[in-house]
Amino acid sequence: MDDTLRKLQLTELEILKVIDGICKKHDIKYSLYAGTLLGAVRHKGFIPWDDDLDICMSREQYNRFLEVWSSESTKGYLIQNKDNTPTFTQSFSKIRKDNTTFFQDGEIAGDHHMGIFVDIFPIDRMPNGKFKRYAFVWRCMKYQLFCRENVPTQNGVFTKIASDIILKTTTKKLRKKKRQRLLKKITKYNSEKSNNTVAIEIKRTFSTPLPADLMDEYVMLEFEGNEFPCVKKWDEYLTIKFGDYMKFPPVEKRTWTHHPIIIDFEHNYEDLD
Repeated sequence: MDDTLRKLQLTELEILKVIDGICKKHDIKYSLYAGTLLGAVRHKGFIPWDDDLDICMSREQYNRFLEVWSSESTKGYLIQNKDNTPTFTQSFSKIRKDNTTFFQDGEIAGDHHMGIFVDIFPIDRMPNGKFKRYAFVWRCMKYQLFCRENVPTQNGVFTKIASDIILKTTTKKLRKKKRQRLLKKITKYNSEKSNNTVAIEIKRTFSTPLPADLMDEYVMLEFEGNEFPCVKKWDEYLTIKFGDYMKFPPVEKRTWTHHPIIIDFEHNYEDLD
């Protein structure tokens, strides 16, 4: 699997270079993100056991990227998110490489394109004030539910029951409308430049304030023999997310993030025998 993992990483790097070219052309600001940013700082490349590649953009830059993608010649690559792929279950976007397969445990075969990917996460702002933040987190939780459209398996009993009731009493058509309305309410604080930034990915991240100016300034860091933009406050961000980020995890935790059942570098899933 070591050879497969390395080939996977290099394919993701190839996708990143396509994204980077578009961002440079249109002056769209982005940063390496999460474990990918940690890899750049600690390893000058991928974390050796990491199987994905993440970048982030402010919501404004993210929306611009979505707009310009369709105008670019990106043959061999495609963008995937909840708006253009109803069976997609995430609140962010993926850029996938065509004629590849990364079929994960829990996915339904044939639902949508399952190529090797790079994740693009939008960064928003959270409100000030205890009660406004409670309301913000609640909206984020509902927004995630209407993106995923399934009952979360790793939450408490109350959350599972409430999620099940909400989904059963909300039609597919209405879910889309509610999801769009929730996102509008979630992003209404983005003009408040003094407010903390936040990533609305999972409950832990949309409850964790990040620096207000996190997405304001960038530096170039080495990653796999290339240089890519990273938030200037990478140390502060990584400390918030990982704690002592230069310390290696125990050997038993140095494992793949995802659980792929099938990886193929030359064929789409539906073309496999």
